[in-house]
Amino acid sequence: MTPLIDPNDIHSAVDTWNGFIYQGKVALYHILKLLNEKGNVDGLHLQLDSLEDFAIVRYENNNPKPVTLHQVKAVKSHYYSRYKEAFEKLEKRKDDFPCDEEAYFHLATNNEKSKLDIEALHTKMKIYNYDGDSYCKIEDLQDKIKAQLNNCLTKFGLPHLSNDNYLETLSNELESLITDNVVSIHAQNHLPNGDSINKSAYYKTISLNRFRDFIATDLTSLHQDKIYFTKKLKTDLNRYYQEFCFENENEIDQEAQKKLHLYLVYFNNLNDSLFESFLQKIMPHRIVKFSTLQQYKDNSLLKDEIKKVFFNILHSIRHSDDDINKIGWIDTEKKKYFPSTIIVSNTSQSKQIISVEILNTALETLIEVPFNTDYIITEGCNVLSILEEANRSTRINQSDIDILNDSTSAEYDKITKWKNITLIEIDQAKQKLNENNN
Repeated sequence: MTPLIDPNDIHSAVDTWNGFIYQGKVALYHILKLLNEKGNVDGLHLQLDSLEDFAIVRYENNNPKPVTLHQVKAVKSHYYSRYKEAFEKLEKRKDDFPCDEEAYFHLATNNEKSKLDIEALHTKMKIYNYDGDSYCKIEDLQDKIKAQLNNCLTKFGLPHLSNDNYLETLSNELESLITDNVVSIHAQNHLPNGDSINKSAYYKTISLNRFRDFIATDLTSLHQDKIYFTKKLKTDLNRYYQEFCFENENEIDQEAQKKLHLYLVYFNNLNDSLFESFLQKIMPHRIVKFSTLQQYKDNSLLKDEIKKVFFNILHSIRHSDDDINKIGWIDTEKKKYFPSTIIVSNTSQSKQIISVEILNTALETLIEVPFNTDYIITEGCNVLSILEEANRSTRINQSDIDILNDSTSAEYDKITKWKNITLIEIDQAKQKLNENNN
C-alpha cells in the first residue's frame, strides 16, 4: 500500500540539528504531560525532526500518521517578526501533513504579542501552554520536567520515590532514550546501504510506552557507577552545548551550526572508554574521575570551562583538519593544535599553577599528549614550555622530572612529549589557524 506520506518528500534536519537537545527536552516534557493527562498512550509514538521538530504519531497501515505537530524555537528574541516566518511554516506543515489534533509552536522567550494575538493571526496553529505560560525558558525547563515526573510517580503509585536525586536520575534515563535515537539515526545512515537520514528520521520513532515503562519501574537499584556517570556526563555536555548555542545565537551562522553539530555527533558516538579518554584530553589540568557521585562532582565537567572555552574554540576555529572522529588543526608550519577547557588568565602565577597541574596530571595518569599536539588552546593563557614553567615551582616533584628525563621506557616515552607542549590563547590560535582555512 502506498504510504500516506512519502518520507523522501520530507527533509530532516537531524544532520544539522543544532537545537535537538532543547527540542528533545521539550518533547520529553510534552510526553510527560500526556502521561499525566491521558494515562493510556498505547499506539502513540515520538517522531524526531521529520514531520516537524518533533511529532506525536500513530501508525496506520504501518506508516506514521501525525497526531500533533510541534515546532520548537530556542531563540532569545521577543519580537513577533523574528517568528512570523516560522509560524507560517508550521501552518503550511499542518496543511501538507494534516494531523488528528493540533500543530503547536513552542516558545523559549515571552513574545511581544500575546498568545491570543498570535493565534488570531495564525489560525492553523496553537502556542503551546506551559502551566499557564505561553513560553518556557531553557533554564526553567528541567524543573518543569521534574514537576511532571513527580506527578507521574504519584499517578503510577510510586510517590515514595519522589526526591530531587531520583527525579534527576529518571530524567537522565528518559532523555537518553531521545539522544540514543538521534545517534542511532546517524549510525543507520552511515551503514553500507543504510537508509537516508530522511527515511530513518521518519520511521525510527519511539513508543511512548517506553517512557511510561521507565517511569513505572523502581530505578533505586540502578547502580551509580562509571557507566551511569558516563551517560550523565554526556547529558551534561549536550546541555552545555545547547546553552552555548542559545547564548550565542547571533554569532553562530548556518555553516558554524553544521560544524558544531558534527562535533556533537562525534561526542555522543564515543563508547564509554573513548569518552573518558576524550574528557581527559580536553582537561589535561586535572585527573578525570567519575566512578562515584563525589568524583563526578569534583573531577568532571565544569559548565564555564566547557561553554566559555571548549565550545568557543570549536566555534571560533575552522573545521578540524581531520575527519569528525578527531578534533585538531595543523598550521602552515605543520604544528598541531588541540582544544582544551583551560580557563585561566595570563598572569605569572596562573601560568605557573596551570603548568604544574598539567605536568602532575601527566605524571600520575600517563595520559598521552592529545593527538601528539604541539599546542593546547586555552582561553587566555600563553606558556612557551609547560616543563620550563613548572620547574619554577616547588609544587612539582623534581625527582619525578629527573626520572622522566633519563627514562628510555616506552611507558614514559609518551609522557616526555609533554615537555615540549605550548599553551596558546584562543585569539592567537585563531590568527594562526583561520588564515590557513582550506
